[in-house]
Amino acid sequence: MPRRREKTRQRLLDAAATLVAEESLAQIKIDRITLRAGVARRTFFLHFPSKDHLLAAIMEQLRPDHLEQFRSWADAASGGASLENRLSAMFEGIVDTLRDPTWRGSFFIRIASELGHLRGHPVHAVVAAANRDVENWLAEELNLAGYRDPERTARQLLVMINGLLMVQLITRSESYGEDVTVLVRGMLASQRPRTDLSPDQRP
Repeated sequence: MPRRREKTRQRLLDAAATLVAEESLAQIKIDRITLRAGVARRTFFLHFPSKDHLLAAIMEQLRPDHLEQFRSWADAASGGASLENRLSAMFEGIVDTLRDPTWRGSFFIRIASELGHLRGHPVHAVVAAANRDVENWLAEELNLAGYRDPERTARQLLVMINGLLMVQLITRSESYGEDVTVLVRGMLASQRPRTDLSPDQRP
């Protein structure tokens, strides 16, 4: 793609991402996106067949940041922390988002909630991929730490993450995060391998 064309496409992505962060998807029109980007309406269709495809492109661009946010929250635990403490730190990071007065919820959760009923919408595949990114990372961490059934536990953690993000968006209450953290610690404790058994005896 020529450099000038690539820069114009990025301007459209940046303009739309800013608008999505500020308001509901239903209120965003192509004319507003092109106005914010400073390009003509016809230019939009040279880069994207529809607004829906633009939204999917934004989400694909944000996928690495989505996963990195969870990693950074886990890595905020003190050096050498156990996986249990790292994952607790991750959930504490999710709760901390409530203290930011500008927080409008997870971009991926908001889009999934607003467009989830539209079968075949281009964003669905990207939302699913972003969730798999987090799930696969969790499963890898659990496996390396020796937890039993890491894939299943990773799925359960993903459900807790998305549920917490959704309920926080609705209630703006930190109490749910505190309760989920207790559940996570109990779940992980039940999945740890017994240290009194030899490797061949462990489940």
